[in-house]
Amino acid sequence: MGLNIVRRIRDNLHGSIDVSELEDAVMAHPFFQRLRRVRQLAFLHYVFPGATHTRFEHSMGVMHLAARAWEKLQTNQERLRHTVSNIQDFKAFEEAADKAEKHGRLWPTFAMMDQIFQSDYSLQTFRLAALLHDVGHPAFSHSGEHFMPSWVDVREANTDLPDYLLEYIDNRIAEIKSRGDDPKVVKVRHEIYSILLIDKILKGVYEKNPQLRLIVDPRDVIAMINPAIQPAAGSPLLSSQTSHVLRELISGELDIDRMDYLLRDSRECGVVYGVFDVDRILDSLGLYFDDEDQQIHVAIHLSGLAAFEDYLRARYSMYLQLYFHKSAVAAEAMMRHLCNTLGDWRLPAKIENYAAIDEYNIGNALWEAAKKLPTPLQEETIVLVADLLYNRKLWKRIYEVTAPRNKPVVDGLEKVKALLTANKITFQEISSENSLTRFQPKGGGARSRNYLRLIKKDEQQLHRICAIEDYSSLIASNDSVAIRRIYASPDQTHSLTEIKAVITEGMQKPKVK
Repeated sequence: MGLNIVRRIRDNLHGSIDVSELEDAVMAHPFFQRLRRVRQLAFLHYVFPGATHTRFEHSMGVMHLAARAWEKLQTNQERLRHTVSNIQDFKAFEEAADKAEKHGRLWPTFAMMDQIFQSDYSLQTFRLAALLHDVGHPAFSHSGEHFMPSWVDVREANTDLPDYLLEYIDNRIAEIKSRGDDPKVVKVRHEIYSILLIDKILKGVYEKNPQLRLIVDPRDVIAMINPAIQPAAGSPLLSSQTSHVLRELISGELDIDRMDYLLRDSRECGVVYGVFDVDRILDSLGLYFDDEDQQIHVAIHLSGLAAFEDYLRARYSMYLQLYFHKSAVAAEAMMRHLCNTLGDWRLPAKIENYAAIDEYNIGNALWEAAKKLPTPLQEETIVLVADLLYNRKLWKRIYEVTAPRNKPVVDGLEKVKALLTANKITFQEISSENSLTRFQPKGGGARSRNYLRLIKKDEQQLHRICAIEDYSSLIASNDSVAIRRIYASPDQTHSLTEIKAVITEGMQKPKVK
């Protein structure tokens, strides 16, 4: 029957974005509107003035790509089914393949296609998961996670949650304790508040809009984001592997979340590092069945491999050239130092109070927290908040070392830290790491350990599932890098020139044997 589209929004990246009746109500909720006041790139606008776009438009963009990915998966797999249906004994051919060379099968996916793609409920759940995946981000996005509350704080402040979410939090607390950590200290990540807010938003929407034609269980949306939570009892998602397959498109190696933010961030910052052919990638999407885990997974056709490699290069370059820019990381260093200075100050743990904090008012909250510190720490911290949030007076990078992630260089770093400590210079170390992909090498066996695989024709012109790393030297190499930097705060006691002189002189001194 199709979703009830009631609105069309013009986006500067994707053009027109269709919005369903339910999505329109969700986007009107205050918790979602809050994303207009959370910038996508935190402090990067200090370097690239155009980078003031928010989580709001990014979330809409991911929802749009979800709809496109759904359509392409259905169309491509249907075309593939039609092609192999003309081949006699294709099913037997796949089953007879040598086990060492069998990386998956196509035939089982054809019987499941109607269950996956003929449901408006599944499509709407997928689109909502894409729309709401970032709704729990704090002010300053990932930089703001330094101030997240602990697991115990979240559990004690939100006793009115549904049983399955309370059980999930309790299980995580038990897991933290089992590895010897303290759940009163370990902080949650924004993804936890995303799933808690999804439950609140959808329930609020249904209460306010009883006329809605399609009602999606909040648990089903959450299950499509978090694999530790199963769909609701009796959910249409349970009759197929929909949530598992579509989750790979939201947070897998080939995911629509990254596709949107790479293209959007590149556009808004005025750079070309993040540009790739998203249309070609979507045109090459497919599905396969893995006999080992008995699950359907996402694959790409060989025709899209080059575009996928460009996407990986774009992601790698964006991190090195944009997200890890020295000035943006300087703001991150100041944020981390501010968190250490404020000690126990945290964002509110209760969902409603957490959602009341955004980038319009967090400055006042940090300022009030700083005023409670003893003098002279109080004065230093108030200046730090003002420098970071209002005056763009960033700390300076005074040392940097770059190396492959698996070969860290620490001797010089530790020596610099010792010199700074001895001279009573305020500093903060920041490590930025990135790898080309999260693919794993095959190891001792011939079978791929990566779920994303390749659909290609063999010598007999029959479609086969292959290990993607066998056909991509880029993926097989999987370059990685770790950048370790030290930032310092020039002040009345130590100028930048004096700080650099301390390091230069100290590093040139011979080691005492």
